[in-house]
Amino acid sequence: MTVSTAHSTGGWSVVREPAPEAPSAVFEMECTTCCHSSGATEDPQAAQAWAVRHATASPAHTGFREIVHRFWRALPADRGVGEG
Repeated sequence: MTVSTAHSTGGWSVVREPAPEAPSAVFEMECTTCCHSSGATEDPQAAQAWAVRHATASPAHTGFREIVHRFWRALPADRGVGEG
């Protein structure tokens, strides 16, 4: 298995999304006090900056969870990643 392959079994592999337009990851910060969030962004620093602004505006809101979405695709093992 390569680094971009998470699991392979039964003639199928799960691989990082090969589409060139797909982001490698999408980041979001969510306040654990009120559940407001930064919204999804490809820039992790933008999500973190939102958390700082949120804590500044609401000093009792100091806990956050980071949500990271990575994109994967299941492909038959006999099909190459570049064969779309």
